[in-house]
Parts: sequence; C-alpha cells; structure tokens
Amino acid sequence: MTAEDVGGERARERALLQAEKMETIGRLTGAIAQQFSELLGAILQRAAALAQSSPPSRDLDELKETAQRGAELAHKLLGFSRHKTLDLQPLSLTEYVREILDTLRRELPGNIEVQFEADEVGGVVEADPAEVRQILMSLVTNARDAMSKGGTLHVEVRRARLGAADRPLHAWIEPGSYVSVAVSDTGTGMNAATLARVFEPFFTTKPLGIGTGLGMAMVYGLVKQHKGFVHLYSETGQGTTAKVYFPAVYRRMPLEADSEETLPGGSEAILLVEDDPTMRSVAQGLLEKVGYRVLAAVNGEQGLATYRAHRAELHLVLTDVIMPKLSGFQLYESIRRDSATIKVLFMSGFPAPNYRKTVGLDAAVAFVTKPWTASELLARVRQLLECSPR
Repeated sequence: MTAEDVGGERARERALLQAEKMETIGRLTGAIAQQFSELLGAILQRAAALAQSSPPSRDLDELKETAQRGAELAHKLLGFSRHKTLDLQPLSLTEYVREILDTLRRELPGNIEVQFEADEVGGVVEADPAEVRQILMSLVTNARDAMSKGGTLHVEVRRARLGAADRPLHAWIEPGSYVSVAVSDTGTGMNAATLARVFEPFFTTKPLGIGTGLGMAMVYGLVKQHKGFVHLYSETGQGTTAKVYFPAVYRRMPLEADSEETLPGGSEAILLVEDDPTMRSVAQGLLEKVGYRVLAAVNGEQGLATYRAHRAELHLVLTDVIMPKLSGFQLYESIRRDSATIKVLFMSGFPAPNYRKTVGLDAAVAFVTKPWTASELLARVRQLLECSPR
C-alpha cells in the first residue's frame, strides 16, 4: 500500500467518524427542535388571540417577538437535522446564484470587492430555491464577518465530476456529476481545530451576542438534504473557501465513467510546487497516473531552483499561490524573466484579485480553485498545455 493509499484511507476514516457524529447530533437536534417548534407555535397562537381580545400591550408585543426569534432558531435547527420539507424543482444555479449575489452585493460593505465567475453552460440541479438562497446568504454572511477590514469575496459556479480519484481529498463523495458553488474570502481563516467543529450546532467563533452559531449547521443539513456535499478549505490568516456540491439532474455519469482511465492526461513534464504535503502528494499521484512526468517542490524557493535545473524539459508549472519563502506570484515573475512561453497554472483556495488584474492577462496562465476535483485539475492542465504551441 502506497503512502497515498494510506493517506486516502485515513481521510475516509476521519470522514466516516465525522459523518457518524453529525448524524447522531442531527437526530437529537431534530427531536428537540420539533417539540420546541410546536411549543413556540402554541405560544404564538395564544399571543395572537390575546392581542385581538386585549388592549395594546408592550409586554405582549415583546413576548411575541421573543417567541418569533425562538421559532426562527427552531427553523434553523430543523434545517440542520434535515426535517424540513423541501420544494424541489429544476434550477439553473448559474443564473440563480448571479441574481442572489446581485442583491447581496448591495448589502455588503464598500471595502469588500465582489467577484463572480461561472461556466458558460450552467448546470441544472433539483433544489429548493428558497433554501439555496439561505445557504448562499449564510456563506456570504460568514465571509463578510471574516473580512472586517475589507477584502475580496469570490463566488464561482462550476460543473464538476467526482470519482474514485477524488477520494484522497474528498472522502465523502458519491461518484457522479455535480454543480458546485464556491464562496471564497480573504478573511481571517480557521485553524484545524475550528474547522473540525464548524458544522456543529451553536459552535461559533464570534463574540457573545453576535450570531447564533447555527448558520453553518443549517448549511450542512440543507446541503445533505439536497443529497449534496459541502467541503471547507481554510488557512489561518489567509481566508476560507466553502464549496457546495449539488447533484446535477441531467447527464449524470455512471460509475464506470468516473474511473481514473477516463481522466485527461499526457506525457509532458510538469513542475509541481505545493507546500501542503497532502495536496502535493495527491496532485503528484494524480498527474503521474495519467502519464505526466512530475518534478515536485515543497516551496517557492525550491520550486525556482528546480525550474532552473530542468527548464529545458518543462512544459508547465503548477504552483500554489501562498507559500513560505517565495509565493506563487513571485515564482511566476522569476520564471517569466527567463521564459515568456512556459505555461503556469496557479491553484489557491482564496480569491486572487491581483491575479486577474496582472498575471491573469497572460495567455499562458490559468487558475484553479482549491479544493479542486481530479477532473477539474486535469482538464485545466490539458487546456493550458494545448492553448498554443510552446
């Protein structure tokens, strides 16, 4: 068994334990929330009856307001525990997310730049529009709160195919065709301990009295109820990407179509520069399995040294953006001073506004958002290699 196989197995074990924990919490929460909701409904009904038969009362108004806030909490808890009734209908996520984002854009502070990207042909899913709106609003609200001093909010809608090759990074997946919505920010980010608890009801990193700690729990439950998945990628001080996968309702691929043999490959030489050992191992194993020859470096400084030693044989540089010693952009600038034609594919979990305004104008450059899928990464590599002769 290879190190990649061991890592993948451990990731699946952690995902299974996390799923079992969330199922247990969900069952308990659902039972409590259902009774809580019924009690609050009775209180609101009695309050409404009293309001009709009694003179105006400030105490009664405050009672109704308090009960209504409790009902809203119960509503969120039911969303987490997957006890809500969904109004499922075909929904084009590209157009719908764009509409919601146009509305939310007006409510965000002026020091937050909003970016939106989507595939030309949007994917159709079967979803409840109201709950998709709630999911997106919760993710955007969290992103806004993480960028108190301003930053960049980037939203992407992409078609995605998930298969066996994705299990080392996405242990929870069911193979098939999906449409993903990624919400990324350049905020404070989260450490591993926070990331492990972020979906738990009432867990929050916000100050006392701000928020309920139910936003991400509700997102988790609603996405699962849509038979989808949600994946978070975050680094302290750098930002967070929340990526939600909804099953596509058409052109769903059978399991055989998701095998590694169907993934695009080649024989070119690629320099992989990634400081995260798991991401580096998975990317290298994936590229090598489809035929590429890979030289790996653990940071930008080592990547530059490797490039200079092998520049004559390299066709593409695949690099993380944020790395110690030398960033991906600094690595690119050093490479460009030597070669104007070698292809460079950046990968990052966070928005890169400077990329789109500067290096993104380079036709020999592309960008892929972490957490990428196998088909997404390999398709971007192949497209970049074939966009023009080297």
